[in-house]
Parts: sequence; structure tokens; C-alpha cells
Amino acid sequence: MPEEYLKIVQDPKTKIWKSVNYPYGDVTKLSMGEKFLQTMRTIDANKVIDHFYDANVIKTAKDVYEESILIALNLQRLGIKKGDCVIFYSMNNEWISVLTFGCILIGALPNYIEVHLDEESTSGLFDLLEPAAIFYEEKYLNKIQASLTQSKAQPLLVAINGPQQPNVKNDLLKQPEHPVDFDNFKSVEIKDTREEIALLALTSGSTGLPKIVQITHALMIHGITIWWDNDENYAPLNENSVVFSFSPLRWISQAAVMFQSMLFGIKRVSSCGVPTGKYGLKLLRSSGITHIFVAPSIFYDILLELDDGDRESLKCLRSIQLGGEPATKVILEMSKKHAVNAKNFHCYGMTEMSTVICNDLYVNGGKPLPGYEIQILDDQNQPLGVNQPGQIAVRPPYPLKGYKSLDNSVYYNEYGLFVNGDYGLVDEQGKLHVLARYKDLIKSNGEVIIPNTLEYITINLPEVYVARMAGYRKTPNDPNEAAAFFVVLNSNVTGSHKEISAKILETLKPHLNERQLAMIEHIHFVDSVPLTTCGKVDRVALKKLAACKA
Repeated sequence: MPEEYLKIVQDPKTKIWKSVNYPYGDVTKLSMGEKFLQTMRTIDANKVIDHFYDANVIKTAKDVYEESILIALNLQRLGIKKGDCVIFYSMNNEWISVLTFGCILIGALPNYIEVHLDEESTSGLFDLLEPAAIFYEEKYLNKIQASLTQSKAQPLLVAINGPQQPNVKNDLLKQPEHPVDFDNFKSVEIKDTREEIALLALTSGSTGLPKIVQITHALMIHGITIWWDNDENYAPLNENSVVFSFSPLRWISQAAVMFQSMLFGIKRVSSCGVPTGKYGLKLLRSSGITHIFVAPSIFYDILLELDDGDRESLKCLRSIQLGGEPATKVILEMSKKHAVNAKNFHCYGMTEMSTVICNDLYVNGGKPLPGYEIQILDDQNQPLGVNQPGQIAVRPPYPLKGYKSLDNSVYYNEYGLFVNGDYGLVDEQGKLHVLARYKDLIKSNGEVIIPNTLEYITINLPEVYVARMAGYRKTPNDPNEAAAFFVVLNSNVTGSHKEISAKILETLKPHLNERQLAMIEHIHFVDSVPLTTCGKVDRVALKKLAACKA
């Protein structure tokens, strides 16, 4: 990377900040299928590409290459064609990567669905996705069948790990009558990688039923190419890197890591479960993983398992991306102490962009990565300048195809940027600071509280394990909100709730004026806070809980 790789400029008229260097135009001209075939034909056929940790199944480049092509041919035999949606109703397993690329090679659109939704919500997604086929793990079959009774969809059901017919081993890996010419196999023609859809991803669902994001070939390849970029050009992926992904793949981060492995020829270690606690530590200790993207809370659970002087267990790590929520000082300090060869990056991204938007060592945000444009808007959607907080709007270097079956015009401003629902500012260095979700701001009589900022301050108290804040209205017609804190304490706390409440308020005093401090009417001590299926705080449920406890 050149010295000014993340050089940022601002248009004085539109007040749009832009990353001016974009070195990745050539790679995004290829479709995902073309890039997969190109990579697998040029790397060492015996290189390990896929290691499914839980079953200790290892696949080489030759394995994933030939299995993907066989699956592509057999999907066509079963009637699956370009443009068809294929749902993956499963967690991570040894077949996910080759099933995915079997779809991509023929132009079918993979979707990794949320397996924890109720039957009614699942049925609704089936109707929106209109799947031609569902790949499923046997434990989910009854739920799938129940959801299909409420849906108009009539997909082909293909068992991943069960004996039902058709299934992966007997039908999708079936050798055709005539020998396969693997060397000359061609993926489906994609005329314009900027316009044609490669996959259908789900949003986090933090505001209700997940939306279906249509991601093009160019945007997805862009996303995985810049994923680990940072202002220091620290630890870029190379042929010796080992990446890691876990379940669920419906988190765009985990799918993106799988795509990095398959399209760039990088070894991937994967797991069925979330790598928490002893399980996560054993996995990291034994697998030689160099690059990991994980939520701070998950990584914290791993760090807690380490002895104080342990510098060996995490020595292979080089780049640690912490995303989904800001990492606390405690996590960062513990990581620095134990992962001695790694750096921790605050990572900010979104499913709609297919990727991260910023990586930074110090702030929740950072300089926009190559190709991105960012604008900050006031409540009237007018652009703001340096250090002025407002709504965040983003534009990637390739067109967004938007949400499936929705009017997407409402999500864009007059400059064509996607208004993503987050709240933040851009400083004089061109760094984005992500402060909160715009709808989570707590407003009362002209005063505004930013929950994330106060949560971050509070969670750094030694007594506090988790701190989350929500606003609520005392009456339905009241335009003003009060604030409630929900606090989970560490296990070794000896102080009373009254004493800790007083300490929290005293800690927040330097950061709030008197009217803002008075808006915090309740501090509730709880065993846990509600989470979405993506592991993020369920702010909608938290607001309801705050109102109920008022």
C-alpha cells in the first residue's frame, strides 16, 4: 500500500468525505465463480483450504475445487438454475463452503437463513426469498416443514447430514455418467459484476424481521478484498494467513471470511459453535489462526480463561477485529497482554455494504476504507461539517441493489448516499466516530443523551460486566423520554446496589449537564440483557423492559 493509502478528502460543497485511493478495480471485474476457479487452478492443489474444527475434517484446494464443480453439475441436474435462491438452513459444517460455491458456479443465490426465528417469521422469509431449494441439517427438518405449511414456497429439500433423499453425499456429489473435465469447467456467465446479484444476505433484525440484502458480485468481492485493510497496512492477508469463521454464517462477517478463503486461497478454520470460553480458547490455541473477527463479548469470554502470565495461547494471532459493539478498555488491555503479536482493531461495517467500512486502532470507526464516501446529516437531512454529530450516510464504490421486495428509495438522500440509521461525526483527520444508532438517542426538552457513550464509560468500572441504556416514554403521548440503565455486575462485587448506583452517577457527572443527568431516572441491576439472534443488544426489547419497570 502507498504511504497515503487511506488519504481522505472532503468536498466543501456536499461535505462528503471520500477515500481517494482505490487499487482493487481489476479484481472486482471477475464474478465470484470466475475468481474461485482462477484461484483454485493456480494455488497448490494440496494446500489445506478448509478445516472444520468440530469434526476435524480437512479439505485441500483440490477437494473443494472438485466437490464444488460436482455439486454445481448435480444442482443443474436437479433443476436449479441461475437466479434461483438456495437457502442454507444450518450452522457451519464441513459441507457449507462447497455447497455455497456449487450454487455460485451456476448463478444460484445462496442465503444463510436465521435458524432461531419462530415458524411464522421463517414462513415470511420463505415467501420473500422464494427458494428453489433448501439445504438443511436434520435437526431443523421439522421446523422447516412446519414453516413451509404456512408459506407459498415449494422448494426442493436437500439433506446435508441426514439419510433423507435427496442428500449431499448420494445426490450432490454423484459422479455423472461421463467423466468431468474439471480443468475446462466454466462458471455461469455474469455480464456485469456491478449489477448482477451473487447472494442474498440477512440484516441483523435488530428492528424486527431481518431484511434481505441483494449483494452483487463486485460488491462482495470488494468487501472481502478490503476487509482487513487499515491505515497502518498492518498484517494484510498472505498465503500463510489462517482465518477463522464460526456459526451462524448469516452474520455477514462469517460468510465474508469463508469467501476470503475460497476466493483468495487462504486456509480457513471453522466451527459449528460460537468460540466462547474454554472451547474458544482451545480452538485458538491449537489451530494457528492469525486473523479473527469477533464480537468483543465473545473474545472477552476467551480472555477470561487465560492464566495471568499466559503469552503462548494466542501467540499466532496477528489481527483481531472487534465488531458489532465497542470494545471496552478492559478487553483491549487484556488482549494486548495475552495476544502479544496482534493488534486490536475497532471494526465498523454493515451487511448492506457487504463488508467493513472502517478499521481503527483507537476509535469506534476510523478513516473510510478504499472506495467509500461518507456524509453526516442533521435532522433535516442537510450535510454537516467537521466534528458535527448527525446521521451517517454511506456510499460504496459499486451500486447497491437494495433490499429485496422493498421500496429502497426511502433509504437514500438527495446525494445518493445510503442513510444507514447510525449516528456519529467525522473529525478533522477524516476519521468517522460511530456514537450510536440514531433511533436509540434519548431526547427530552432539547437535551440529548447518547447511550453508547455512557455505556462505554460505565462498563469500564471494575464492578460492571455489562451496561446498557434505553429511553422510554412515561405516557404514550409524551414527546420526552426518560433514561433507564440496565447493569450486569461482575461476580466478585461486594458493594450494595445503592452504592454502585451512586458510583455510576458520579462517574457520569463530568460527561453530562444537570438536565441530562436528571434524565437517568432508573438503574436496574439484572442478570442479563436481551440480545438479538445476531448477538447484538435488542434495543427494542430493552425499551419495552424500561417502560415496564418504570
